[in-house]
Amino acid sequence: MRRTLALLGLLMTLASSEVRCAPPPQGPSPEIDAYLEKARKDWNIPGLAVAVVQGDATMAKGYGVRELGKPEPVDENTVFDAASLSKSFTAALAAILVDEGKMKWDDPIRRYLPDLVLPDPYLAENATLRDFLSHRTGLEPANMMWLLTANSRAEVLRRVRCLKPAAPFRTDMVYSNVGFTVAGEAIAAAAGTTYEALLRDRLIVPLGLKSTTAGYAQAQVMPNHATPHALIDGVQRPIRFETQRDSTAPAGAVQSSAADLARWLRFQLDGGVLDGKRLISEASMREMHSPQVIISTTPEMRAARLVEFFAAYGMGWQVMDYRGNPLLWHTGSGNGQLAFMALIPAKRLGVVVLVNTWAAPFVHGALVNYLLDAYLGYPPRDWSAEALARVPAMLEQARKEWQEKTAGAVPELSRPPASYTGTYESCLYGPIHVRQKGTGLTLQMGEGQKADLTHHHDDTFILMWRDPLFREERSTLISFDLGDAAARKLSMTIGRDQIEAQATLAPLSEPRGHSPRRNSSAAGKNSFGRSM
Repeated sequence: MRRTLALLGLLMTLASSEVRCAPPPQGPSPEIDAYLEKARKDWNIPGLAVAVVQGDATMAKGYGVRELGKPEPVDENTVFDAASLSKSFTAALAAILVDEGKMKWDDPIRRYLPDLVLPDPYLAENATLRDFLSHRTGLEPANMMWLLTANSRAEVLRRVRCLKPAAPFRTDMVYSNVGFTVAGEAIAAAAGTTYEALLRDRLIVPLGLKSTTAGYAQAQVMPNHATPHALIDGVQRPIRFETQRDSTAPAGAVQSSAADLARWLRFQLDGGVLDGKRLISEASMREMHSPQVIISTTPEMRAARLVEFFAAYGMGWQVMDYRGNPLLWHTGSGNGQLAFMALIPAKRLGVVVLVNTWAAPFVHGALVNYLLDAYLGYPPRDWSAEALARVPAMLEQARKEWQEKTAGAVPELSRPPASYTGTYESCLYGPIHVRQKGTGLTLQMGEGQKADLTHHHDDTFILMWRDPLFREERSTLISFDLGDAAARKLSMTIGRDQIEAQATLAPLSEPRGHSPRRNSSAAGKNSFGRSM
Protein backbone atom coordinates (compact mmCIF):
# COMPACT_ATOMS: atom_id res chain seq x y z
CA MET A 1 0.00 0.00 0.00
CA ARG A 2 2.75 2.49 0.96
CA ARG A 3 4.58 1.80 -2.34
CA THR A 4 1.34 2.46 -4.26
CA LEU A 5 0.76 5.71 -2.38
CA ALA A 6 4.34 6.81 -3.03
CA LEU A 7 3.84 6.18 -6.76
CA LEU A 8 0.69 8.29 -6.69
CA GLY A 9 2.61 11.09 -5.02
CA LEU A 10 5.19 10.87 -7.83
CA LEU A 11 2.41 11.15 -10.41
CA MET A 12 1.25 14.36 -8.75
CA THR A 13 4.76 15.80 -8.98
CA LEU A 14 5.10 14.85 -12.64
CA ALA A 15 1.69 16.31 -13.44
CA SER A 16 2.65 19.66 -11.95
CA SER A 17 4.92 20.43 -14.91
CA GLU A 18 1.83 20.80 -17.11
CA VAL A 19 0.13 23.48 -15.01
CA ARG A 20 -0.61 26.74 -16.83
CA CYS A 21 -1.11 29.91 -14.87
CA ALA A 22 -2.29 33.47 -15.51
CA PRO A 23 -0.38 36.46 -14.06
CA PRO A 24 -0.85 37.06 -10.33
CA PRO A 25 -4.16 38.76 -9.51
CA GLN A 26 -4.24 42.39 -8.47
CA GLY A 27 -7.90 42.11 -7.40
CA PRO A 28 -11.12 40.72 -8.79
CA SER A 29 -11.41 41.58 -12.46
CA PRO A 30 -14.68 43.17 -13.57
CA GLU A 31 -15.60 39.87 -15.28
CA ILE A 32 -15.01 37.77 -12.16
CA ASP A 33 -16.74 40.32 -9.93
CA ALA A 34 -19.82 40.37 -12.18
CA TYR A 35 -19.89 36.58 -12.44
CA LEU A 36 -19.84 36.07 -8.67
CA GLU A 37 -22.60 38.60 -8.06
CA LYS A 38 -24.72 37.10 -10.84
CA ALA A 39 -24.25 33.62 -9.37
CA ARG A 40 -25.32 34.92 -5.95
CA LYS A 41 -28.52 36.35 -7.42
CA ASP A 42 -29.21 33.34 -9.67
CA TRP A 43 -29.01 30.99 -6.67
CA ASN A 44 -30.84 33.41 -4.36
CA ILE A 45 -27.93 33.32 -1.91
CA PRO A 46 -28.18 35.79 0.98
CA GLY A 47 -24.42 36.21 1.24
CA LEU A 48 -21.12 34.73 0.10
CA ALA A 49 -17.44 35.52 0.45
CA VAL A 50 -14.51 34.44 -1.72
CA ALA A 51 -10.75 34.66 -1.56
CA VAL A 52 -8.05 33.85 -4.10
CA VAL A 53 -4.37 33.53 -3.23
CA GLN A 54 -1.72 33.39 -5.93
CA GLY A 55 1.84 33.66 -4.79
CA ASP A 56 1.99 36.59 -2.39
CA ALA A 57 -1.08 38.31 -3.86
CA THR A 58 -4.50 37.94 -2.25
CA MET A 59 -7.98 38.90 -3.37
CA ALA A 60 -10.85 38.64 -0.87
CA LYS A 61 -14.35 40.07 -1.15
CA GLY A 62 -17.87 39.62 0.19
CA TYR A 63 -21.21 39.76 -1.63
CA GLY A 64 -24.78 40.14 -0.37
CA VAL A 65 -25.93 40.30 3.24
CA ARG A 66 -25.22 38.40 6.43
CA GLU A 67 -28.91 37.69 7.07
CA LEU A 68 -32.03 37.90 4.94
CA GLY A 69 -34.13 40.95 5.79
CA LYS A 70 -31.23 42.83 7.36
CA PRO A 71 -28.92 45.35 5.65
CA GLU A 72 -25.54 44.41 7.14
CA PRO A 73 -23.28 43.40 4.22
CA VAL A 74 -20.90 40.48 3.92
CA ASP A 75 -17.27 41.51 3.58
CA GLU A 76 -13.93 39.71 3.58
CA ASN A 77 -13.94 39.62 7.40
CA THR A 78 -17.44 38.19 7.88
CA VAL A 79 -17.25 35.01 9.92
CA PHE A 80 -18.78 31.92 8.28
CA ASP A 81 -19.07 28.31 9.43
CA ALA A 82 -15.91 26.62 8.16
CA ALA A 83 -17.25 23.26 9.43
CA SER A 84 -15.09 20.42 8.08
CA LEU A 85 -12.36 22.77 6.91
CA SER A 86 -11.51 22.39 10.62
CA LYS A 87 -10.00 18.99 9.83
CA SER A 88 -7.00 20.65 8.19
CA PHE A 89 -6.46 22.67 11.39
CA THR A 90 -6.61 19.53 13.53
CA ALA A 91 -4.10 17.73 11.29
CA ALA A 92 -1.82 20.78 11.49
CA LEU A 93 -1.92 20.66 15.30
CA ALA A 94 -0.80 17.04 15.11
CA ALA A 95 2.03 18.05 12.78
CA ILE A 96 3.26 20.65 15.27
CA LEU A 97 3.40 18.04 18.03
CA VAL A 98 5.09 15.53 15.72
CA ASP A 99 7.77 18.13 14.97
CA GLU A 100 8.24 18.67 18.70
CA GLY A 101 8.59 14.95 19.36
CA LYS A 102 5.43 14.80 21.48
CA MET A 103 3.64 12.49 19.02
CA LYS A 104 4.35 10.23 16.08
CA TRP A 105 2.03 9.77 13.11
CA ASP A 106 2.12 6.00 13.55
CA ASP A 107 1.78 5.83 17.30
CA PRO A 108 -1.24 3.76 18.46
CA ILE A 109 -3.99 6.14 19.51
CA ARG A 110 -4.24 4.31 22.87
CA ARG A 111 -0.85 5.78 23.80
CA TYR A 112 -2.55 9.15 24.22
CA LEU A 113 -6.08 8.03 25.13
CA PRO A 114 -5.55 4.96 27.33
CA ASP A 115 -9.19 4.95 28.48
CA LEU A 116 -10.56 4.89 24.91
CA VAL A 117 -12.22 1.55 24.15
CA LEU A 118 -12.32 0.55 20.48
CA PRO A 119 -14.79 -2.10 19.30
CA ASP A 120 -12.16 -4.56 18.12
CA PRO A 121 -9.00 -5.75 19.94
CA TYR A 122 -6.93 -5.56 16.76
CA LEU A 123 -7.99 -1.95 16.21
CA ALA A 124 -7.21 -1.16 19.83
CA GLU A 125 -3.65 -2.39 19.36
CA ASN A 126 -2.99 -1.04 15.89
CA ALA A 127 -5.15 2.02 15.04
CA THR A 128 -2.84 5.03 14.87
CA LEU A 129 -3.06 8.80 14.81
CA ARG A 130 -2.51 8.60 11.04
CA ASP A 131 -5.42 6.16 10.66
CA PHE A 132 -7.87 8.48 12.44
CA LEU A 133 -6.64 11.59 10.61
CA SER A 134 -7.10 9.89 7.23
CA HIS A 135 -10.51 8.23 7.83
CA ARG A 136 -9.15 4.74 7.28
CA THR A 137 -10.13 2.96 10.51
CA GLY A 138 -13.14 1.46 8.69
CA LEU A 139 -15.52 2.34 11.55
CA GLU A 140 -19.00 3.61 10.71
CA PRO A 141 -19.56 7.41 10.76
CA ALA A 142 -22.52 7.41 13.22
CA ASN A 143 -23.20 11.13 12.80
CA MET A 144 -26.61 10.90 14.46
CA MET A 145 -24.89 9.71 17.65
CA TRP A 146 -23.79 13.29 18.31
CA LEU A 147 -25.98 15.39 16.03
CA LEU A 148 -29.41 14.37 17.35
CA THR A 149 -28.49 13.58 20.92
CA ALA A 150 -27.21 15.84 23.69
CA ASN A 151 -24.04 13.77 24.06
CA SER A 152 -20.97 15.64 25.28
CA ARG A 153 -17.56 15.13 23.71
CA ALA A 154 -16.60 12.82 26.55
CA GLU A 155 -19.75 10.77 25.96
CA VAL A 156 -19.06 10.62 22.22
CA LEU A 157 -15.63 9.16 22.97
CA ARG A 158 -17.12 6.73 25.49
CA ARG A 159 -19.54 5.40 22.86
CA VAL A 160 -16.80 4.81 20.28
CA ARG A 161 -16.67 1.27 21.71
CA CYS A 162 -20.06 0.64 20.09
CA LEU A 163 -19.12 1.60 16.51
CA LYS A 164 -19.51 -1.12 13.91
CA PRO A 165 -17.12 -1.75 11.01
CA ALA A 166 -18.22 -0.28 7.70
CA ALA A 167 -15.08 -1.39 5.83
CA PRO A 168 -11.96 -3.44 6.55
CA PHE A 169 -9.20 -1.62 8.42
CA ARG A 170 -7.00 0.59 6.18
CA THR A 171 -8.69 -0.42 2.92
CA ASP A 172 -11.22 2.34 2.25
CA MET A 173 -11.96 5.86 3.36
CA VAL A 174 -15.00 5.96 5.68
CA TYR A 175 -15.46 9.66 6.40
CA SER A 176 -15.87 10.09 10.15
CA ASN A 177 -16.38 13.19 12.27
CA VAL A 178 -16.27 10.96 15.34
CA GLY A 179 -12.90 9.57 14.23
CA PHE A 180 -11.47 13.07 13.85
CA THR A 181 -12.76 13.89 17.31
CA VAL A 182 -10.78 10.94 18.65
CA ALA A 183 -7.69 12.28 16.88
CA GLY A 184 -8.25 15.80 18.20
CA GLU A 185 -8.61 14.65 21.79
CA ALA A 186 -5.47 12.52 21.46
CA ILE A 187 -3.58 15.57 20.19
CA ALA A 188 -4.84 17.66 23.11
CA ALA A 189 -3.86 14.93 25.57
CA ALA A 190 -0.33 14.78 24.13
CA ALA A 191 -0.05 18.55 24.56
CA GLY A 192 -1.48 18.48 28.09
CA THR A 193 -4.24 20.99 27.38
CA THR A 194 -7.68 21.27 25.76
CA TYR A 195 -8.24 21.07 22.04
CA GLU A 196 -9.63 24.61 21.92
CA ALA A 197 -6.70 26.09 23.87
CA LEU A 198 -4.21 24.26 21.66
CA LEU A 199 -5.90 25.49 18.47
CA ARG A 200 -5.96 29.06 19.74
CA ASP A 201 -2.40 29.15 21.08
CA ARG A 202 -0.55 27.17 18.41
CA LEU A 203 -2.35 28.19 15.19
CA ILE A 204 -4.94 30.97 15.43
CA VAL A 205 -2.83 33.48 17.37
CA PRO A 206 0.57 32.77 15.72
CA LEU A 207 -0.96 32.98 12.23
CA GLY A 208 -2.75 36.24 12.99
CA LEU A 209 -6.21 34.87 12.23
CA LYS A 210 -8.21 37.72 13.72
CA SER A 211 -11.67 36.49 12.68
CA THR A 212 -11.20 32.78 13.41
CA THR A 213 -12.63 31.05 16.47
CA ALA A 214 -11.40 28.04 18.39
CA GLY A 215 -14.92 27.25 19.64
CA TYR A 216 -18.10 27.00 17.60
CA ALA A 217 -20.27 29.21 19.83
CA GLN A 218 -17.77 32.08 19.83
CA ALA A 219 -18.74 33.21 16.33
CA GLN A 220 -22.33 33.88 17.37
CA VAL A 221 -21.29 36.75 19.65
CA MET A 222 -18.92 38.32 17.11
CA PRO A 223 -20.38 41.47 15.52
CA ASN A 224 -19.62 40.47 11.93
CA HIS A 225 -20.89 36.91 11.47
CA ALA A 226 -23.05 35.25 8.83
CA THR A 227 -26.41 33.77 9.78
CA PRO A 228 -27.24 30.27 8.47
CA HIS A 229 -30.19 29.82 6.10
CA ALA A 230 -32.08 26.86 4.63
CA LEU A 231 -35.26 25.97 2.79
CA ILE A 232 -38.01 25.37 5.34
CA ASP A 233 -41.36 24.30 3.88
CA GLY A 234 -40.15 25.55 0.50
CA VAL A 235 -39.13 29.02 1.70
CA GLN A 236 -35.56 30.14 2.39
CA ARG A 237 -35.25 31.60 5.87
CA PRO A 238 -32.72 32.11 8.67
CA ILE A 239 -32.30 29.10 10.96
CA ARG A 240 -30.84 28.55 14.40
CA PHE A 241 -27.17 27.85 14.96
CA GLU A 242 -26.33 24.23 15.66
CA THR A 243 -26.30 23.19 19.31
CA GLN A 244 -24.10 20.07 19.24
CA ARG A 245 -21.02 21.07 17.24
CA ASP A 246 -18.71 21.32 20.23
CA SER A 247 -19.15 17.59 20.90
CA THR A 248 -17.09 16.93 17.75
CA ALA A 249 -15.10 20.17 17.68
CA PRO A 250 -11.87 18.74 16.16
CA ALA A 251 -13.94 17.66 13.15
CA GLY A 252 -15.82 20.87 12.49
CA ALA A 253 -15.95 23.69 15.05
CA VAL A 254 -13.73 26.30 13.37
CA GLN A 255 -15.49 29.49 12.25
CA SER A 256 -13.55 31.83 9.99
CA SER A 257 -13.61 34.52 7.30
CA ALA A 258 -12.47 34.70 3.70
CA ALA A 259 -9.56 36.96 4.69
CA ASP A 260 -8.38 34.60 7.45
CA LEU A 261 -8.77 31.50 5.31
CA ALA A 262 -6.69 33.23 2.62
CA ARG A 263 -3.89 33.42 5.19
CA TRP A 264 -4.47 29.75 6.02
CA LEU A 265 -4.12 28.86 2.32
CA ARG A 266 -0.92 30.93 2.04
CA PHE A 267 0.46 29.04 5.04
CA GLN A 268 -0.33 25.73 3.32
CA LEU A 269 1.04 26.82 -0.05
CA ASP A 270 4.28 28.08 1.49
CA GLY A 271 4.99 24.77 3.20
CA GLY A 272 4.25 25.70 6.81
CA VAL A 273 5.57 29.28 6.73
CA LEU A 274 3.60 32.53 6.97
CA ASP A 275 5.04 36.05 7.09
CA GLY A 276 8.51 34.53 7.38
CA LYS A 277 7.62 32.45 10.43
CA ARG A 278 7.76 28.67 10.24
CA LEU A 279 5.27 26.75 12.40
CA ILE A 280 5.42 23.30 10.76
CA SER A 281 8.32 21.52 9.07
CA GLU A 282 8.31 20.82 5.35
CA ALA A 283 8.41 17.09 6.14
CA SER A 284 5.23 17.21 8.23
CA MET A 285 3.47 19.38 5.65
CA ARG A 286 4.27 16.74 3.01
CA GLU A 287 2.83 14.00 5.23
CA MET A 288 -0.46 15.88 5.62
CA HIS A 289 -0.68 16.63 1.90
CA SER A 290 0.27 13.12 0.72
CA PRO A 291 -2.28 10.41 -0.11
CA GLN A 292 -2.89 8.05 2.81
CA VAL A 293 -5.86 6.04 1.53
CA ILE A 294 -7.30 5.65 -1.95
CA ILE A 295 -10.87 6.82 -2.62
CA SER A 296 -12.83 4.65 -5.02
CA THR A 297 -14.22 6.63 -7.95
CA THR A 298 -16.63 6.10 -10.79
CA PRO A 299 -16.27 7.35 -14.37
CA GLU A 300 -19.17 9.71 -13.70
CA MET A 301 -17.51 11.22 -10.64
CA ARG A 302 -14.18 11.60 -12.45
CA ALA A 303 -15.82 13.28 -15.42
CA ALA A 304 -17.84 15.65 -13.24
CA ARG A 305 -14.78 16.75 -11.24
CA LEU A 306 -12.30 16.58 -14.14
CA VAL A 307 -10.14 14.05 -12.28
CA GLU A 308 -7.55 12.50 -14.61
CA PHE A 309 -5.25 10.60 -12.26
CA PHE A 310 -6.61 9.41 -8.90
CA ALA A 311 -8.52 10.35 -5.76
CA ALA A 312 -7.25 9.93 -2.21
CA TYR A 313 -7.40 11.39 1.27
CA GLY A 314 -4.37 12.76 3.06
CA MET A 315 -4.64 14.00 6.63
CA GLY A 316 -7.29 16.70 6.81
CA TRP A 317 -7.18 17.15 3.00
CA GLN A 318 -8.65 15.51 -0.08
CA VAL A 319 -5.82 14.71 -2.52
CA MET A 320 -6.84 14.62 -6.18
CA ASP A 321 -6.14 16.45 -9.39
CA TYR A 322 -8.08 19.02 -11.40
CA ARG A 323 -7.60 18.89 -15.16
CA GLY A 324 -4.39 17.00 -14.41
CA ASN A 325 -3.15 19.66 -11.96
CA PRO A 326 -2.33 18.28 -8.48
CA LEU A 327 -5.07 19.50 -6.14
CA LEU A 328 -5.67 19.62 -2.39
CA TRP A 329 -9.17 20.49 -1.25
CA HIS A 330 -11.87 20.11 1.37
CA THR A 331 -15.49 21.07 1.79
CA GLY A 332 -17.49 22.01 4.86
CA SER A 333 -21.22 21.77 5.47
CA GLY A 334 -22.40 23.16 8.77
CA ASN A 335 -26.10 23.61 9.45
CA GLY A 336 -27.19 26.20 6.90
CA GLN A 337 -23.75 27.16 5.58
CA LEU A 338 -21.26 25.80 3.02
CA ALA A 339 -17.51 26.12 2.61
CA PHE A 340 -14.94 25.01 0.03
CA MET A 341 -11.17 25.51 -0.13
CA ALA A 342 -8.81 24.28 -2.84
CA LEU A 343 -5.07 24.48 -3.51
CA ILE A 344 -2.96 24.03 -6.63
CA PRO A 345 0.40 23.80 -4.80
CA ALA A 346 2.63 23.82 -7.89
CA LYS A 347 1.48 27.35 -8.75
CA ARG A 348 0.85 28.56 -5.19
CA LEU A 349 -2.79 29.07 -6.10
CA GLY A 350 -5.56 28.81 -3.52
CA VAL A 351 -9.31 29.49 -3.57
CA VAL A 352 -11.94 29.63 -0.84
CA VAL A 353 -15.72 30.08 -1.17
CA LEU A 354 -18.08 30.59 1.80
CA VAL A 355 -21.89 30.56 1.51
CA ASN A 356 -24.50 31.21 4.22
CA THR A 357 -27.30 28.95 2.95
CA TRP A 358 -28.11 25.31 2.26
CA ALA A 359 -30.55 26.38 -0.46
CA ALA A 360 -27.67 26.40 -2.97
CA PRO A 361 -26.30 22.86 -2.61
CA PHE A 362 -23.72 22.82 -5.44
CA VAL A 363 -22.73 26.46 -5.78
CA HIS A 364 -19.57 26.41 -3.63
CA GLY A 365 -17.96 23.74 -5.79
CA ALA A 366 -19.09 25.45 -8.99
CA LEU A 367 -17.57 28.78 -7.97
CA VAL A 368 -14.30 27.14 -6.92
CA ASN A 369 -14.06 25.50 -10.35
CA TYR A 370 -14.83 28.81 -12.06
CA LEU A 371 -12.13 30.64 -10.11
CA LEU A 372 -9.54 27.89 -10.64
CA ASP A 373 -10.21 28.02 -14.39
CA ALA A 374 -9.93 31.80 -14.41
CA TYR A 375 -6.58 31.89 -12.63
CA LEU A 376 -5.14 28.84 -14.39
CA GLY A 377 -5.96 30.35 -17.78
CA TYR A 378 -8.50 27.82 -19.03
CA PRO A 379 -11.37 28.86 -21.32
CA PRO A 380 -14.37 30.18 -19.35
CA ARG A 381 -17.09 27.72 -18.47
CA ASP A 382 -20.37 28.59 -16.76
CA TRP A 383 -20.04 26.17 -13.85
CA SER A 384 -22.67 28.01 -11.83
CA ALA A 385 -25.38 27.72 -14.48
CA GLU A 386 -24.59 24.03 -15.05
CA ALA A 387 -24.91 23.29 -11.33
CA LEU A 388 -28.07 25.35 -10.93
CA ALA A 389 -29.71 23.40 -13.75
CA ARG A 390 -29.35 20.17 -11.75
CA VAL A 391 -31.18 21.43 -8.66
CA PRO A 392 -34.86 21.25 -9.73
CA ALA A 393 -34.60 17.58 -10.71
CA MET A 394 -32.84 16.76 -7.46
CA LEU A 395 -35.48 18.50 -5.36
CA GLU A 396 -38.29 16.87 -7.31
CA GLN A 397 -36.73 13.45 -6.93
CA ALA A 398 -36.39 13.94 -3.16
CA ARG A 399 -40.01 15.11 -2.95
CA LYS A 400 -41.28 12.11 -4.90
CA GLU A 401 -39.26 9.66 -2.81
CA TRP A 402 -40.68 11.11 0.40
CA GLN A 403 -44.24 11.08 -0.93
CA GLU A 404 -43.87 7.46 -2.05
CA LYS A 405 -42.39 6.48 1.30
CA THR A 406 -45.20 8.11 3.29
CA ALA A 407 -48.13 7.44 0.93
CA GLY A 408 -51.07 5.34 2.12
CA ALA A 409 -50.89 6.31 5.77
CA VAL A 410 -53.58 4.74 7.96
CA PRO A 411 -54.55 7.02 10.87
CA GLU A 412 -56.01 4.29 13.10
CA LEU A 413 -53.69 2.33 15.36
CA SER A 414 -54.28 -1.38 15.72
CA ARG A 415 -52.90 -1.24 19.29
CA PRO A 416 -53.17 1.31 22.10
CA PRO A 417 -50.49 4.06 21.98
CA ALA A 418 -49.13 2.88 25.31
CA SER A 419 -48.01 -0.36 23.61
CA TYR A 420 -45.18 1.55 21.95
CA THR A 421 -44.03 3.74 24.83
CA GLY A 422 -40.92 3.18 26.88
CA THR A 423 -37.19 3.74 26.89
CA TYR A 424 -35.22 1.94 24.19
CA GLU A 425 -31.49 1.58 24.66
CA SER A 426 -28.81 1.54 21.98
CA CYS A 427 -25.15 0.99 22.82
CA LEU A 428 -24.16 3.62 20.24
CA TYR A 429 -26.98 6.17 20.38
CA GLY A 430 -27.95 5.85 24.03
CA PRO A 431 -31.52 6.01 25.37
CA ILE A 432 -34.40 6.77 23.01
CA HIS A 433 -37.62 7.73 24.80
CA VAL A 434 -41.04 7.11 23.26
CA ARG A 435 -43.82 8.80 25.20
CA GLN A 436 -47.57 9.16 24.92
CA LYS A 437 -48.99 12.65 24.53
CA GLY A 438 -52.78 12.55 24.50
CA THR A 439 -53.64 10.03 21.81
CA GLY A 440 -50.34 10.54 20.02
CA LEU A 441 -46.71 9.55 20.45
CA THR A 442 -43.47 11.51 20.74
CA LEU A 443 -39.81 10.49 20.55
CA GLN A 444 -36.68 12.01 22.05
CA MET A 445 -33.06 11.07 21.43
CA GLY A 446 -31.70 10.98 24.99
CA GLU A 447 -31.88 14.60 26.17
CA GLY A 448 -31.57 15.83 22.60
CA GLN A 449 -33.88 16.28 19.62
CA LYS A 450 -37.62 15.59 19.83
CA ALA A 451 -40.03 14.30 17.19
CA ASP A 452 -43.71 13.54 16.73
CA LEU A 453 -44.88 10.16 15.43
CA THR A 454 -47.81 9.75 13.06
CA HIS A 455 -49.11 6.27 12.33
CA HIS A 456 -48.36 5.04 8.83
CA HIS A 457 -49.23 1.33 8.74
CA ASP A 458 -49.08 -1.68 11.06
CA ASP A 459 -46.33 -0.86 13.60
CA THR A 460 -44.60 1.75 11.44
CA PHE A 461 -44.82 5.52 12.00
CA ILE A 462 -43.76 8.70 10.22
CA LEU A 463 -41.19 10.45 12.40
CA MET A 464 -41.12 14.26 12.04
CA TRP A 465 -38.53 16.20 14.01
CA ARG A 466 -39.74 19.35 15.73
CA ASP A 467 -36.63 21.31 14.83
CA PRO A 468 -37.49 22.85 11.42
CA LEU A 469 -34.15 22.03 9.76
CA PHE A 470 -34.08 18.45 11.02
CA ARG A 471 -37.71 18.08 10.00
CA GLU A 472 -36.78 19.02 6.43
CA GLU A 473 -33.55 17.06 6.27
CA ARG A 474 -33.86 14.00 8.49
CA SER A 475 -37.47 12.99 8.98
CA THR A 476 -37.95 9.29 8.34
CA LEU A 477 -40.00 6.16 9.07
CA ILE A 478 -39.66 4.29 12.36
CA SER A 479 -40.79 0.70 12.96
CA PHE A 480 -41.49 -1.17 16.19
CA ASP A 481 -41.19 -4.87 16.87
CA LEU A 482 -44.02 -5.69 19.27
CA GLY A 483 -44.45 -8.61 21.58
CA ASP A 484 -47.82 -9.63 22.99
CA ALA A 485 -48.45 -6.34 24.77
CA ALA A 486 -45.51 -3.96 24.37
CA ALA A 487 -42.79 -3.05 21.92
CA ARG A 488 -39.49 -4.90 22.17
CA LYS A 489 -37.37 -3.03 19.62
CA LEU A 490 -37.41 0.02 17.36
CA SER A 491 -35.50 0.64 14.15
CA MET A 492 -35.06 3.58 11.76
CA THR A 493 -32.63 4.86 9.15
CA ILE A 494 -31.50 8.50 9.28
CA GLY A 495 -29.03 9.52 6.61
CA ARG A 496 -26.36 6.80 6.66
CA ASP A 497 -27.14 5.74 10.21
CA GLN A 498 -29.17 2.58 10.79
CA ILE A 499 -30.47 2.84 14.34
CA GLU A 500 -31.78 -0.05 16.39
CA ALA A 501 -32.62 0.05 20.09
CA GLN A 502 -34.00 -2.51 22.53
CA ALA A 503 -36.88 -1.74 24.91
CA THR A 504 -35.81 -1.42 28.54
CA LEU A 505 -38.55 0.54 30.31
CA ALA A 506 -42.27 1.10 29.66
CA PRO A 507 -44.58 2.93 29.59
CA LEU A 508 -43.76 6.64 29.49
CA SER A 509 -45.90 9.75 29.17
CA GLU A 510 -44.99 13.19 27.91
CA PRO A 511 -43.90 15.42 30.80
CA ARG A 512 -46.51 17.93 31.91
CA GLY A 513 -46.30 21.38 30.42
CA HIS A 514 -44.68 20.11 27.23
CA SER A 515 -46.43 21.28 24.07
CA PRO A 516 -45.22 19.58 20.92
CA ARG A 517 -45.48 21.39 17.62
CA ARG A 518 -47.16 19.14 15.13
CA ASN A 519 -46.25 19.43 11.47
CA SER A 520 -48.25 18.16 8.54
CA SER A 521 -46.00 19.26 5.67
CA ALA A 522 -44.34 15.90 5.14
CA ALA A 523 -44.65 16.20 1.38
CA GLY A 524 -42.31 19.20 1.40
CA LYS A 525 -39.39 17.29 2.91
CA ASN A 526 -36.11 17.04 1.02
CA SER A 527 -33.25 14.70 1.78
CA PHE A 528 -29.85 16.16 0.96
CA GLY A 529 -27.31 13.80 2.53
CA ARG A 530 -24.84 16.07 4.29
CA SER A 531 -21.83 15.55 6.52
CA MET A 532 -19.54 18.29 7.77
